Amino acid sequence: MLDAIIIGGGLAGLAAARHLKRRGASLRVLEARDRIGGRVQSQRLTSGHFIDLGAQLIGDAQTRISALVDEVGLTRVARNHMGQTVHIPSPDAEPVLARSGSPPLSLIGKVDALQALWDFDGRLKSFRADIDQLDAMTAAHFIADMTFTRATAALLAGFTEGELCVPLDDVSAYELLDQSASVGGYDGERASADWYLAEGMAPVADHLASALGGDLILNAAVTEIEQHTEWFRVSARPGTYRARNLVVAVPPQLYEQLGLFPLLPAERRKVLATYRHGEVIKTILVFERPWWRDRGLSGDVLSPGSMFNSALDGSPENGGVGILVLFATAAAARRLSQTRAESDRISKAIDWLRGLSGWPVPNPIAARSIDWNADPWSLGGYASRRPIGGWSETPDLFASSQRIHFAGSETANEWRSFMEGALQSAERAADDVLRDLSTL
Repeated sequence: MLDAIIIGGGLAGLAAARHLKRRGASLRVLEARDRIGGRVQSQRLTSGHFIDLGAQLIGDAQTRISALVDEVGLTRVARNHMGQTVHIPSPDAEPVLARSGSPPLSLIGKVDALQALWDFDGRLKSFRADIDQLDAMTAAHFIADMTFTRATAALLAGFTEGELCVPLDDVSAYELLDQSASVGGYDGERASADWYLAEGMAPVADHLASALGGDLILNAAVTEIEQHTEWFRVSARPGTYRARNLVVAVPPQLYEQLGLFPLLPAERRKVLATYRHGEVIKTILVFERPWWRDRGLSGDVLSPGSMFNSALDGSPENGGVGILVLFATAAAARRLSQTRAESDRISKAIDWLRGLSGWPVPNPIAARSIDWNADPWSLGGYASRRPIGGWSETPDLFASSQRIHFAGSETANEWRSFMEGALQSAERAADDVLRDLSTL
């Protein structure tokens, strides 16, 4: 019998397995896909450059992922902030150009935004004492209450919805505050996306998997989980496995189809049954060169309410091709996901770019558009969210329960929704398994 079965071969599952292997535990990692990485996936272009179809951005404050990047020996590329940012306050508004980091607001609007952020950081110090009130209030209502001007409220709401990947009416103020607290507030959020990797993020997953050998099994979708007094029996397409501990390292929206619900307390099932999966479509356009820089633009776009919420420059540091990364999240992703064909979404992305200012936009030499909502083993992107009332219903939703341990970015106590959070959750789950094994 194994010490642990780990369901999911994304960063969290692979990292948990590596922690356990290093301490002598016997295990198997069961991954439903024919590849590792989960929501980390990279692709090599014919030019030799790499693009990330999934998770991409990291910051120096994220110590675990930073250390792992250094361990693998990967090359950081700094985000380009030279040039102006394009802001589109609403779908029917004219684009406004602003210096990077300077919101396109009036003087009164900027003062309003500063006081709102000051108020928000103040709430982070005491919000856990108001869980019932804040968990019953929508995030949209919370942001509106913090601001005085409509333009400031719209700007902050647009930015926040893009980060959370769910409509702000669908999640609570407590969910928003807990997410922010997990990354260190507004300053932490700003420092979360300083870099991407020239080689893409996939080598990080490959490195974690290299220590597992035959203990990692692909094309192993779990079909049934049985819990016995001292062990679990897990059925997957390649076979059946038994272990004393179970580590679930997949997004919470997949728990029910794993057959996990009957093994969980009723209050947890209630919250998980209405979990809000994050919605994101990531579109990457590759051009012969970064033409936007010639026009004094940074490549950053913030466009709440549009077909694409935001964009950024993901070009390689050593010149050559120019890469624009476009995001459609929350309601925008829901609308764009109705366009099923990847080629049609790419066409819409090009049309959107051309409509920003009427400038000529060259045809891309390569492009991808990944709808993570349609991926059957993710059912959403970035991270999913508790429904309104989900925190007050069961604050310890992802605490270990009868030797079932949870990992994954959604379950993290630090840097939730980020790759750093996936690694932190992996450490916690592995430590819980080792703690159980030490009692034998």
